[in-house]
Amino acid sequence: MHYFDLPGEPRERLAARLTALAPGEHQKRVVFGVTGADAIELAIRLARWYTGAPIILSAYGGYHGTTGATLATTAKGGMWAYHYPILPHDSGHAKIPYSYPYRCPVGASPENCAEACVEYVRRMLLGKESPFTEHRSHVSNVAAVLLEPMQASAGYIIPGTGYLRGIRELCDEFGFLLIDDEIQAGMGRTGRLWACDHEDVVPDLLVVSKGLASGLPISAVVAADEVAASWGPGAHVATFAATALAAAAANATLDVYESEQLVQRAAGLGEYFLHQLEGLQQRHPILGWIDARGLFIGLEFVRDRVTKEPAAEEAGWMLDFCVREGLLFEKGGYLYNRFQLIPSFVIEKELIDRAIDILDRAMAEAEARSGITFN
Repeated sequence: MHYFDLPGEPRERLAARLTALAPGEHQKRVVFGVTGADAIELAIRLARWYTGAPIILSAYGGYHGTTGATLATTAKGGMWAYHYPILPHDSGHAKIPYSYPYRCPVGASPENCAEACVEYVRRMLLGKESPFTEHRSHVSNVAAVLLEPMQASAGYIIPGTGYLRGIRELCDEFGFLLIDDEIQAGMGRTGRLWACDHEDVVPDLLVVSKGLASGLPISAVVAADEVAASWGPGAHVATFAATALAAAAANATLDVYESEQLVQRAAGLGEYFLHQLEGLQQRHPILGWIDARGLFIGLEFVRDRVTKEPAAEEAGWMLDFCVREGLLFEKGGYLYNRFQLIPSFVIEKELIDRAIDILDRAMAEAEARSGITFN
């Protein structure tokens, strides 16, 4: 299976399908990688090459990889700590706020968080002391904004409506590229093929991996033709990028998506799951906030809904309870108090009901242990 960038039918077919499926009617090209972090590195290199600018803006809470070239984009202090005493190798990075409606980083209400975060970024770019641009002279040091359309490892956080659209407009205004990291939120998980489709945003570069080949290692950057064509032959090579096996698996995966309408199925099951979770929220004061689009589901737990005091310890208890009962998921969140529910696309409603029952009992136990009640 040694490959080294030789052309082949499965690879060519996959590239054609990805360019057709990616948002936008413009011409596109595909650059293949092996892992998600690999593809993020490719997107960063390509954006810098095309624009001639060094800086990549990414958001607090984002997760884009843990390699030397991507760790600076991953605002995850726990990861950085284990790289001591060697810091991330790439210093051309800076952070912007991400719209997190329940706990807006710029202090706005949930309804206004998206607009407020975008305006904050705009002020960062316009100011005379900005290290990123000299707007009056049309000079920019920023190559691209790199974002997850919905934050994954941060706790499955869905930004306020208009955030991604607002960042797209800022990119257009200031001449940046937009890199859309769809590695976790893409491939239909949110009930649309791409999470950016919820706001009709067309990125300059779209990154996909994880579910693309149902678990086999493959990744891809789908870029606007003009951007990708700026690279010459040999700009990127990789022994195991889009091997014949991985490309065939990706094509087979897309075939099943089409034949079984998995994206539409995720949307329908997501609506059912959300309805059940809203029932839990009415009964359990510990469940402070629900983020849900399709089968991309985040739950945030608090000790008090008024003060929003994080129920981090209780979240740990509930995780242990759920694992004992056979319900597996990730615990995360900025404050260690969120659950990331990532069910299979082929889950049945009976299993959703079982998950709801286990969560119901876990919340009841945690509330009893901590004396959490409705105010």
